Amino acid sequence: MRIILDAGHGGRDPGAVGPTGLTEAEVVLDVAQRARRLLTVDGHECLMTRLTDEFITPAGRADMANRWGADLFISIHCNAFTDPSAHGTEAWHYPGSLAGESFAEAMQLQLVSRLGRADRGVKTNESFAVLRRTQMPAVLLELAFISNPEEEALLRTDGIRTLAAVAIYDAVRQWTST
Repeated sequence: MRIILDAGHGGRDPGAVGPTGLTEAEVVLDVAQRARRLLTVDGHECLMTRLTDEFITPAGRADMANRWGADLFISIHCNAFTDPSAHGTEAWHYPGSLAGESFAEAMQLQLVSRLGRADRGVKTNESFAVLRRTQMPAVLLELAFISNPEEEALLRTDGIRTLAAVAIYDAVRQWTST
């Protein structure tokens, strides 16, 4: 499989920032790199939308995947909300994409199982460019709420980042074997 791993945000766009200053861009780049190592060892060809702290537009990320002829697109993010008690994990897909929906369900199942965070469900969104513009099954993952002090502390740890990467790897293995 040819898999795009999209570490959301980067460069001039740090994404959400946690109460102690941890940035979404930093967390998701690390998780994407860990997932890439696992998927590559398993024989998948992986392309990262970014390898460093650089900014690439969401449309540019989707266009990169389409030009490369990716089989799967995985966009990795951390959620945020004004209420610091918001918590949990979500997976998003483009409405009407049955393959995207089943891929998002596989991701959500593995992430909730591995991370032990609240299951906020699988959701749809028409406006996320990385879902709307991609020509392959695509998911946007919200690992946890970086705006929640407890979840931000978890997102700082190697352990939770490794578990997120393993969940992504396991979901790809599960989804591609069905």
